[in-house]
Amino acid sequence: MTRRFGTLRRLPSGRWQASYTGPDRRRHSAPSTFDDRADGELWLARVRRRIELDGWQPPEDRRQQAAVPTVGEYVRTVIDRRATRSRRPLRPSTVDLYRRLVRLTMGALEHVRLDSLTPAMVADWYANLDPDAPTQRGNAYELLRSVLADAVEDGLIAANPAHLRGAGKPARARQVEALTVDEMVAYLAAADPRYRPMLALAGWCGLRSGEVRALRRRDLDLERGEVHIRQNVTKTYRDGRRQWIIGPPKTAAGRRTVAIPPAVIPMLKQWARGRLGAPDDLLFPAAGGEPMDDSALRAAHKRAAGAIGRGSLTVHDLRRTAATLAAEGGATTAELMRLLGHTTVGVAMLYQVPEHARDRARAEALSRRIEQAGG
Repeated sequence: MTRRFGTLRRLPSGRWQASYTGPDRRRHSAPSTFDDRADGELWLARVRRRIELDGWQPPEDRRQQAAVPTVGEYVRTVIDRRATRSRRPLRPSTVDLYRRLVRLTMGALEHVRLDSLTPAMVADWYANLDPDAPTQRGNAYELLRSVLADAVEDGLIAANPAHLRGAGKPARARQVEALTVDEMVAYLAAADPRYRPMLALAGWCGLRSGEVRALRRRDLDLERGEVHIRQNVTKTYRDGRRQWIIGPPKTAAGRRTVAIPPAVIPMLKQWARGRLGAPDDLLFPAAGGEPMDDSALRAAHKRAAGAIGRGSLTVHDLRRTAATLAAEGGATTAELMRLLGHTTVGVAMLYQVPEHARDRARAEALSRRIEQAGG
């Protein structure tokens, strides 16, 4: 958009870039982009005021030695900026994850000047990340790639040197699993009664661990046979002390209501009998009323999974169990997305675990239809 003084334009990222023509008849851009248009307006107003007061000087070249940060410095600057930006700031747990990734993976790139970074250096750095930690490796690359995209917008580098194909989507480190109905029943029978309702909601209804542990008493409606997912709990650390963050799901789709299988209701009612509390109290609190730590739920799960000979099963595989059983029951793609709180078809499909017996039954059923048609 053209202005009386200077120009503001919105970038694909949603941030704003401000520039102006100085008394030297050259075009100059702000040293960084802005979260809001108003911030860009204010910067241009200040520059114009300096020009009017004859206090303007040509800005120094941002690419000179003293002005260009190292990769490590700039990554931390961008993380801090994203954590405090006015629109959609990062969650504290995400900030902690990013800072941990920087600490564990930045390594050889930490002290490299941003404008000296090359595609070959990025490729070499990625190749030397721990191959036994594919998720961390992929997350570290995606963080670096997105930060370098910011550096392009900030005018610090001309092009993004991180463009390794497939680096941000590593292959799975393990084969995902799901339980059959019979296995799920046996698994819950082997589970500690204190944790059985939580594990049942994860396996039958597809709730995440953080969603189960954030449930309030009012979220479980056993008369209507529904569970309302309105919150998620995450853990972060400040000054070495643990802090719990209970907030809304990451996306609007994550806020949902899921029907509980009627056969599961009696078990939940029996568990709830005699457990009194206010509607806003946590449904599954730890001692002192705090949210239950994920490690406690994982330990209970591990004991139950080991008891049925499925020691490699993870808590998250219970969510895949719910998705797979729903698909086998004829759920449409839209219904699967709603069940899991997903916003994309691709992610919902990833949560289904194909069963060989199910595929064989499909092929046999198709064969009967072919025979009936005279094929």
